[in-house]
Amino acid sequence: MAAKGVSVLKFVGTVSLGVLTGLSYSLSALTIPALLTLPSADSASRAFNSLTTAATRHLGSLANLSSSAFILAYFLSPRALRHPYLIYASALALGSHLAASDLLAPYLLALGPAGRTPASASSAAAAKKQQQQKKKQEQERARVKMEASYEVLGSAGSDAHSEGSTGGSASGEETEGGEAGVNGEEVRVEVEVFLKQQIVRSAVAGLGFLLSVVGIWGDGVVPIYSQSVYIDI
Repeated sequence: MAAKGVSVLKFVGTVSLGVLTGLSYSLSALTIPALLTLPSADSASRAFNSLTTAATRHLGSLANLSSSAFILAYFLSPRALRHPYLIYASALALGSHLAASDLLAPYLLALGPAGRTPASASSAAAAKKQQQQKKKQEQERARVKMEASYEVLGSAGSDAHSEGSTGGSASGEETEGGEAGVNGEEVRVEVEVFLKQQIVRSAVAGLGFLLSVVGIWGDGVVPIYSQSVYIDI
């Protein structure tokens, strides 16, 4: 029963790592480059934020599942069958998640194309954060104005209704102005950094997947030779 449970853990870890590798490769080869072809920086920024949120959640879950399955398979295996490849595959699965974190972002920025220095890329990222904070503040002010206009509507009748609609249109213009201020160069820098993160992730995860496949194949071959019967003539 224990051997069957270990085999299931190895299978789950290998499949999860394979899915992680394929998903990271598809993001780096197909999905992310398509964002750079969108007609406006605003639409590219919205699509990129939605993509990164979903991709980070799913890829992190796959990496944790694969790493946990391999490490459990190692400790639950009999002492004679605790092969080191389980530890290596678990480390590579976890390393693929860490390689795509923000810890390596400055080094990935340094690998940018010619003509773009790491300092300019870092300043662009800092400007993006400031812009997001400014946008949140503008949205908060717009929300306060909308609430004030609703209160005026409830107390003053039709005249207040026209004033509320004017305030609503003004707040809408402010929100649109904040969205229209998206810098296309900053969006391109973020997309390129995320692309390089996925390339590193797919390379590390692919190495772990290859190692796990070879290790599982070796686990199946060893019992065959151990059960061989030699007949002396």
